[in-house]
Amino acid sequence: MWRVPVWTWSALALALVLLGACGASDSGYQVVVDGLNHPRGLLLRADGTLCVAEAGRLAVGQEPKPGPTSNLAATGAVTCVDPAGRRTAVVEGLPFVLYNVTGVTTGPADLVEMDGDLFLLTGEGHVDPARSILKISAAPVPPEVVADLLAFATETAVPGFFDEIDILSNPYAMVSDPPDRRFLVTDGATGQIMAAGLDGRIRIFSQVAGHEVLTGITWGPDGLYVASFSQLPHAEGTGAILRFDPDGSFEVAIEDVTTPIDLAFDTKGRLYVLEFVAAAESDPPYPAGSGRLLRFDRRDDGWSQGLVLVGGLPFPTALLIDGQDRAFVSVHGAFSEPESGLVIRFDDLADEPASRFPLRY
Repeated sequence: MWRVPVWTWSALALALVLLGACGASDSGYQVVVDGLNHPRGLLLRADGTLCVAEAGRLAVGQEPKPGPTSNLAATGAVTCVDPAGRRTAVVEGLPFVLYNVTGVTTGPADLVEMDGDLFLLTGEGHVDPARSILKISAAPVPPEVVADLLAFATETAVPGFFDEIDILSNPYAMVSDPPDRRFLVTDGATGQIMAAGLDGRIRIFSQVAGHEVLTGITWGPDGLYVASFSQLPHAEGTGAILRFDPDGSFEVAIEDVTTPIDLAFDTKGRLYVLEFVAAAESDPPYPAGSGRLLRFDRRDDGWSQGLVLVGGLPFPTALLIDGQDRAFVSVHGAFSEPESGLVIRFDDLADEPASRFPLRY
């Protein structure tokens, strides 16, 4: 089971050394948080605290074994850093799983805030409370299950659809929808966007035919935007960005992107898209250090061609744009060594393409 530790504060010693030693790097980024285990979703809270969902890692000394249920650990966490740089493990001991054949890891996936409360989405897993939305409270109160996404997926699954793959739900990201007192959640296994209320009730907001692997989700100036990662083998240019209306209908806003895993808007209404890798059909699959950050400008006839702002990102998994148009990116968020995960920040994304991300960390 999970545990909520007593609140303890510690300095971000290594991160501060890195920042003090090099400041902004040649590519104009700063390390904000280091030592993370497969960092995923990011949240900048109203008081300026940055929180990170950590999927987790295998336990110390635990060797990968065949079969997913042999590679479970209680190492998922939520880590927050306040404006003064003080770091807190808000919750620990959440389910993590490594699929040793593919190297895919899942656990805590995304974070949102509603009415000042912190909510966590947990991804695919085999131990409760995986595949749920949790309300995170201060110690000693354990996380509260707000919505059981796996139970809903099991109840509504099409007979025979999952008989061979046994993946009923793989939630990846969510946004809050305060007016309707609910969360909208993308599912990477079913191509569904689910609407989960604070009362625990869940319904299908949209069934996105032809875009079964859904990842990032964000509110835009004119509706809801979702990243379609593309179906296997995730060939170059087969991903898309979708825009949704309130009734769940959608249109393809942007085509010809590759493995889009997250997206966000800046204060000028420009759309940023984070690509996980250059193409997963390469050899080896999912080539390291090939992620990119792109920007799209809105035009009268749609969207501009994507401008590559940053290249060479190592397995980026989440993107956040703050009110100052600074971009926060989780890197080493998959297929990575324990405690190698980082959150980096770009303070000035120029209009011309940036140099490659230097793989020094």
